[in-house]
Amino acid sequence: MGKKVLIVGSGLIARFHARAVNASGNLELAGFCDTFMPESARKASAEFGGGAWGGLDAALEESGAGMVSVATASGGHDEAVKAAAAHRVPVLVEKPLSITTARIDELIAACRATSTPLGCIFQTRWTDEFLEAKRKVENGELGRITYAGVRIPWWRGDEYYTKSSWHGTWAVDGGGALMNQSIHMIDWLTALMPEVVEVKAFAATLAHPMEAEDTVSAAILFKGGALGGVYATTASFPGRGKMLEITGTAGTLEVTDAVTGASRPDQLEYEGHLRCFEAFAGSLDSGAPYPVPGEEARKSVSLIERIYESGGLRRNMV
Repeated sequence: MGKKVLIVGSGLIARFHARAVNASGNLELAGFCDTFMPESARKASAEFGGGAWGGLDAALEESGAGMVSVATASGGHDEAVKAAAAHRVPVLVEKPLSITTARIDELIAACRATSTPLGCIFQTRWTDEFLEAKRKVENGELGRITYAGVRIPWWRGDEYYTKSSWHGTWAVDGGGALMNQSIHMIDWLTALMPEVVEVKAFAATLAHPMEAEDTVSAAILFKGGALGGVYATTASFPGRGKMLEITGTAGTLEVTDAVTGASRPDQLEYEGHLRCFEAFAGSLDSGAPYPVPGEEARKSVSLIERIYESGGLRRNMV
């Protein structure tokens, strides 16, 4: 069998992790740990296999895991990462790595102190569309880039926020439409473009009973002079595909995905997670760098923080 994976968390996203692990010929599911709902871990174990634990230390000591995946609510990532670092078990974390750059820096430092590999799950980095965009930008096929922007016109019903204890909250989700739903495209923007020099943004809660924002519009200035933009929302019924546009003096790149999953997160596919998991496990075996270590995952959260600050949002963080 392959490398054993302990999944921390047992909610919706943990099930995507479990399906990815079980679909891999290189990985084996060690089980689930849920410190808040041990019974949920037992149910997930019965459904997908492996053991079940209610405590992180016990899970890390008893599971035989060679790798941890963190699938808790965003604001709960820190405890699991620090525990994995203390036990020197490589750890792969669902996006965002944490909900502030200050907290991300603590996680990077904790893993560095024990030489524990740390990676973040941005599964769309393994899509053909991203890899082709990266190739074109790096090869200079677009000429001098003059504009780069992303649009995420998604929809969530009120129940997405009202029936959850953490969606759309500052303390646990770290924000709303920008931090949760749009971070994958923000990740693309920070991966493909130079650093951001300046941000001017507006943010608002226009359509949902939630604490954080459901709509953001931002203008961006990149180092080197290119302009950019971000439109992110969960208030665009019925939800459309997200879009990346990069244009320059020699060409234009436009990527638009299908709507599938935009309005129903439970209908998303797990294949991207599978590629991501296998890439992280492969990096542990080969020593090759994993494409999204902690320092790389920090970039998207940093830009999101700057957009929130420019948009005048006062985040109630813990």
